[in-house]
Amino acid sequence: MIKWRLASMAFVMSSSLIFGAAPGWAGSMGNGTAGGGFPQYRFHADAVKGCKGDTVVWGSAAHRGVYYVDGVGPERIGGFYACKSDVKKAGYTLVES
Repeated sequence: MIKWRLASMAFVMSSSLIFGAAPGWAGSMGNGTAGGGFPQYRFHADAVKGCKGDTVVWGSAAHRGVYYVDGVGPERIGGFYACKSDVKKAGYTLVES
């Protein structure tokens, strides 16, 4: 009985580690560093796909509430991408030049 319980606990723990990590492998949306209630993308390519017909902007936790168009703003280290229309709709500051 004890051996069976230990074995089943080990299976549950290993399964949760394996399956718990799977969503991170599946995509890059929603790293949640700024909140805001709009989609955030870890990778530029994913943002381009998700922002069809819209401009991709970037932001970071270091500059909370401020988003920049590519080529504008401080050196981009870390952070995430979002769609310009979503950022404006949420009322965040957008720096374009």
